[in-house]
Amino acid sequence: MAVEIGEELMFGEEGSEQMYEVVYTCEINEKNYLMAALSEELDDEDKEPEIIAFSYTEDEEGTLFFDEIENDEEWKQVEAKFNSYIEELEKEA
Repeated sequence: MAVEIGEELMFGEEGSEQMYEVVYTCEINEKNYLMAALSEELDDEDKEPEIIAFSYTEDEEGTLFFDEIENDEEWKQVEAKFNSYIEELEKEA
């Protein structure tokens, strides 16, 4: 089960989790990444949503494990792919 754009996931500390919607996924160097925004912010046309990003892995049972992106070079690669994706979306609009 790969993470799909539009999928909703819970992130946050236990007791203060919030619902996020996946807005982008990609693979770089055989590693999977996702970018997500708070679902409620995506519904608000007057507010630009804050984007969070994680790398993720999946075990044999389909359980997802998320890791923060801590390497600057890794972050730059993910951000560049996301920005290219956004530019393509804007061209189509």
